[in-house]
Amino acid sequence: MNIYELPTPVVLVDLDRVERNVRVVANLARSYGKCLWPMFKTTKSSFIARLQRDVGSDGFLCSGVAEAEVLVSKGVTRTVMIAYPIADEWGLSKVARLIENGARVIVRIDNLRVAEFLSNGLRSRGFRIEYCVKVDVGYGRLGVKPEDVGLFVSKLSRFNNLEFVGIVTHQGQAYKARNPQEVEAVAKRSAELMELAVKSLRRYGFEPEIVGAGSTPTLRFDVREGIYTHLFPGNYVYYDRTQALVYGSASIDDCALTILATVTSIPQHSSGRIAIINAGSRYIERDVRGGLRGYGQLVEHPKVVVTRVSQEIAVLDISEEGVEVGEKVRIIPNHSCYTNNAVNFIVGHRGGKVVGI
Repeated sequence: MNIYELPTPVVLVDLDRVERNVRVVANLARSYGKCLWPMFKTTKSSFIARLQRDVGSDGFLCSGVAEAEVLVSKGVTRTVMIAYPIADEWGLSKVARLIENGARVIVRIDNLRVAEFLSNGLRSRGFRIEYCVKVDVGYGRLGVKPEDVGLFVSKLSRFNNLEFVGIVTHQGQAYKARNPQEVEAVAKRSAELMELAVKSLRRYGFEPEIVGAGSTPTLRFDVREGIYTHLFPGNYVYYDRTQALVYGSASIDDCALTILATVTSIPQHSSGRIAIINAGSRYIERDVRGGLRGYGQLVEHPKVVVTRVSQEIAVLDISEEGVEVGEKVRIIPNHSCYTNNAVNFIVGHRGGKVVGI
């Protein structure tokens, strides 16, 4: 079946591009001696995770315990890191079950209360767990200040059921960059702050096994930084319009995820200047960064952009290039992670031919 025969809206993934993206980044990480542990939340697909594993990713970063359970239960990996703090009994019980079943689980900690909760809960179950300290390098979300990391780990030393293995960060501020030069500046400053964090650890007698960072915009700069041992990018599998046109992480031809939609109207009132498609905010994030115009652009008509998004429909600006009512078009979204996580399945294709769900 050809992709244009599919009912719409539907999310498509070009598997040739996915495989190329996965292979290129794996080879890049390997050439610089880095461990590549992809962020699984981008795809939530064990099929794609196996592609990543098969080119060298022996571990994965997960947004939560449920993702870790999927990867371990499906035999993709035995090594999972949980990105966000676990502070509830349900999450703790799931983590304990993973450990009991032989998985290597690494959690991230940035406050004493979570450390105490985890240690007490695991002690009652007879388990220990490895942890990394989350370091804030400017994003202002989770984390410990770089200069305070050594003191923080020393305070956690009293928790016998926690084992320190390293420090990690997420350079989320890179997503506010307006051009590749600003992305590079974020990457450089983040690496400097992680070096400061390592110095702080060593002053207190701690040597990290893992010094990791995760951000697709900064990936091509992070991989060259000697301070890092591990990298946790996610979006590099698909890329998207912002990665290509703002951050310089890729080209439009690398973008693997699209939304197939149908042109349902060219309203009479618009005098042929706008068209309506049947994919709305469930599929297309209303997010514009770095001066981009619109929320996505068409593969078939690159000058056509999505200018307005409602819940069930979106508006195309066709003043520079036309479309036809009934035509099926593919939209490259500004942010592919949002689109992927909006649906329960994605359709894989090669050269426009459907190969599976």
